Amino acid sequence: MYRTTITWRIHLPLSDDPRSRALVYEALADHPVSAVRLIPRGTGNAEIAGEVMVELPQNEALGTVLDALHILSPRVLVSYAGSRASPAASPELSVSR
Repeated sequence: MYRTTITWRIHLPLSDDPRSRALVYEALADHPVSAVRLIPRGTGNAEIAGEVMVELPQNEALGTVLDALHILSPRVLVSYAGSRASPAASPELSVSR
């Protein structure tokens, strides 16, 4: 039996200040986030681009993650980043010791 997980890539603009950075990590603390990148937009711009990678089991709601991020930014962009099936533990896949 295989359990499929879906990876979502989420982008959002944020203010480039320590408080905004802390709020991103706080908002995502209870979610299965695999990566967070905060990228400066360039000189003279007080904004950063946030990129979040989230892996969720198939049919699990993405809405709670998006709700948490919408509190920080009204513009949240979501794209499908892929899926993978991971084998469940079974005797034929076990390693003998």
